[in-house]
Amino acid sequence: MKIPVRIFLIASFPLLVLLAWVRIMLLPAFVELEYRRPGFPPDPFGFTMEERIRWANVSREYLLTDAGGDFFSQYHLADGAPLYNEREVKHMADVQVLVREGMRILFVLGILYLAGCAFLFWKDRSALRRTLGTAGLATIALWILILTTVALAWDRMFVLFHRVFFAGETWLFPYSDTLIRLFPETFWQDGFAAAVIGMLTTCLLVWLSASVIPGWMEKRRRAG
Repeated sequence: MKIPVRIFLIASFPLLVLLAWVRIMLLPAFVELEYRRPGFPPDPFGFTMEERIRWANVSREYLLTDAGGDFFSQYHLADGAPLYNEREVKHMADVQVLVREGMRILFVLGILYLAGCAFLFWKDRSALRRTLGTAGLATIALWILILTTVALAWDRMFVLFHRVFFAGETWLFPYSDTLIRLFPETFWQDGFAAAVIGMLTTCLLVWLSASVIPGWMEKRRRAG
């Protein structure tokens, strides 16, 4: 029984870390930090920083609810125009479905992962440490490979992602549309970089805590 549990914990760790950081990136803090960071491109059509933060948070909150597309009908821009046009609302609804499914998977996977860790903790603590150490190190290697691939072909990978998860060209919008004004390509590049750094840091801490630090402490104990 221990071997299947160990395989599950190692194989599912990259997805668990990815979904956990997707959820972290949906916290208000990232929106605040991103728009306020020096060098973030201004909106060429006139949104102020405060307006961008406000509308980005409205959009972020929508993704985490089960609200329908009429959620946005209550919001209007300064000139009285709707926050999003019909095509943008449809895309937001598609993204909401994707995010909600991801969060459901995160919830179920998180419970199973904790159960697997508890099982190994009860049966064989050294096996648990080895498993988490391997999971952390393997995920670091995987994300370095993914990061290198994306860095070398950002545009292609960005397009591929949208073609996989969204139908046709429903994700393409004019630069004057609110979605692009709020979330230019720089926003996604920075978000991806922040998430990757966060995931790598998480994996590194797991590896150090499970493999390196216990081994170092054991050596010191024996030497003492």
